[in-house]
Amino acid sequence: MSVILRYELQGECKRCGECCLNEDCEHLEMGEIATCKIHESPDRPLKCEYFPDMPPIVFKNCGYYFLDTWEDNRRVEAGRA
Repeated sequence: MSVILRYELQGECKRCGECCLNEDCEHLEMGEIATCKIHESPDRPLKCEYFPDMPPIVFKNCGYYFLDTWEDNRRVEAGRA
């Protein structure tokens, strides 16, 4: 049995930091680009590991977006569908 996913991830991270700013993350360093001090750590929170695979949550300046495959590939951006 195959699983049909509703949302298809598109785009790429622009390192804007909005996902971490939204969570008031203590590991975020803001500069020209956002940097996570623990990104490579196996101890980083699961929500970080799985972002942005929890659609359709994305942020205004985020480089990621989703296609809603159940709605004729309608593009889902900035907020929830």
